[in-house]
Amino acid sequence: MTREDKMQLWQERLKQQKNSSMTIAAWCQQSQITQSQFYYWQKKITVSSHEPDSVIVPLSMPSLPMALVIEIPCGYRISVNDASAMALLPQLIRCLP
Repeated sequence: MTREDKMQLWQERLKQQKNSSMTIAAWCQQSQITQSQFYYWQKKITVSSHEPDSVIVPLSMPSLPMALVIEIPCGYRISVNDASAMALLPQLIRCLP
């Protein structure tokens, strides 16, 4: 099962619980799912649904040798000091969560 399949499965499960008249504890017991699993996926799906869309911003590099520093809201900081490393920047950004 792929990550997307799991996300879709849990989105459906969360919707089923919400549409039921049962408490989370009762629904989990009936569905044979632990409450810790339920809350884990509830948090995971809620956080991922509130992540902002990525925005690509064109950059022009100055001719002077300077460091390019990119800070990402989730806490990552990327510092590039030379032009040869700039070629790897798109690949690196795609790997970030």
